[in-house]
Amino acid sequence: DADVKNLLASSRHPKLEEIHPNMQAVPRRTTEEAKEYILRGEPVVIIDMFENGNSNPVAHTWTLNYLNQKVFGASTEGEPPKFNVAADMSTRCCRYFEPQGKSQSLEYPYPFVPTTHLYRDTFDGFVKTTRKAARGRIGANSTKPKLLHYLHEIVMNKLGEAAVAGGKAPEQLMNDLGTVTSQLRLLASKQPFFAAFAHAKVWLGQKGIVMPMHYDATDNLYVMAWGRKRAIIGEPGQLSALYRYPNGHPLVGSSQVNLTEPDLDRYPQFSDAKLHEVIVGPGDILYLPAWWWHQFEQPFEDTAALNLWSRDRDEAPSSQLRDMNIRDHVLADNLEESVAQLTGKDVGLVFDALANGESSPQYADVNQEKLKKAKSAMVYAANAWKHEVSELPGDHPKAKRSAAELVEEHLDRTHRNVIRNLYPDGWRPGDRWDLSEIAKLPRELRNRCKPAPESSPFMSTCG
Repeated sequence: DADVKNLLASSRHPKLEEIHPNMQAVPRRTTEEAKEYILRGEPVVIIDMFENGNSNPVAHTWTLNYLNQKVFGASTEGEPPKFNVAADMSTRCCRYFEPQGKSQSLEYPYPFVPTTHLYRDTFDGFVKTTRKAARGRIGANSTKPKLLHYLHEIVMNKLGEAAVAGGKAPEQLMNDLGTVTSQLRLLASKQPFFAAFAHAKVWLGQKGIVMPMHYDATDNLYVMAWGRKRAIIGEPGQLSALYRYPNGHPLVGSSQVNLTEPDLDRYPQFSDAKLHEVIVGPGDILYLPAWWWHQFEQPFEDTAALNLWSRDRDEAPSSQLRDMNIRDHVLADNLEESVAQLTGKDVGLVFDALANGESSPQYADVNQEKLKKAKSAMVYAANAWKHEVSELPGDHPKAKRSAAELVEEHLDRTHRNVIRNLYPDGWRPGDRWDLSEIAKLPRELRNRCKPAPESSPFMSTCG
């Protein structure tokens, strides 16, 4: 515990600590003690699951060489599978966003200037790239920002079956995941509505990577293989304090606030956010309940982890019945959908005009009748939500407020800054993403990679 305190203290972001000097540490508990936290749906680190002869492949066997030679890499029979890798400069790596094909299908309702380069490569190719970086051949020892690579790939499908790149998994991976899931199933069953594991993902990344604040809609057991990660965790809901990106935006589900350098002038309610912090090290398991915000960071060394999401039983009550905080998400989704149905690809433009009024550069270009209809639709959706939650157990504090107030708050916290001040003038709905800022891959990768189609979830594929 003393080591954890020292690690937390030495790795805090100064501006964030200034705003939130007393973040609570996520408890570290034995397996038996952790069960009560899981039953209550509260984050906890399990520290002893793999002790006393309880051998676990992830904690005790997985190394880079093992994964490369026996599981994913050069020795795999047939064509080696390709893995998702995110690459970006160390000052901004790595931001997850929805595939461009999704924005394309919505006719690009929001401007977007991504910097993270998503590419597909073999595991062996990834290993060679990161090892070369470690030797300093790609600037790893330079004082200048360097290119970092973060491999993240689904290795278990929604049925709980081992799989890689949507295809058959290597036998060793099936064996390892079988051992892991059998060991963790009893612990996972303490989740209030646990049915089964559904989807697992492997994460391997270099020191310096930050995965910005976001949330997932399912419970998660996060198992560390090697290295130590730091995480900032936010309680569920908090859409007003954490300024969620809107539906239809490539960064939906993420916070607009940069936690490494929070800007209270732009996001003043962030000072009210309820945040926790945690260190997860080799052999630790972090239980992360559904809807809790989280930002994983790697300030100490390279890391590897496996996370296992779960699915609820069919008869489980809806999320908003189980957790009052989730009712905020339902309100936001209803408000977003009410305008999207009316305005189509113009939804971002309309929301910006509603949020910023005449100070919006696009305000004069938006049909005023369309703005009135959009505002009326939002008020109607807010009233419908108020009626719905008033009949649920526990109600919700926001249900006592007027529909007009709820609409104005949503516009202010979600849409005030999404277009204004963040993107250059001249953008129009339907304009494709601006890819001019995408991180450039090193020469070794450029020589064996080619651009992927616009509808692809990645930007390059490597041979």
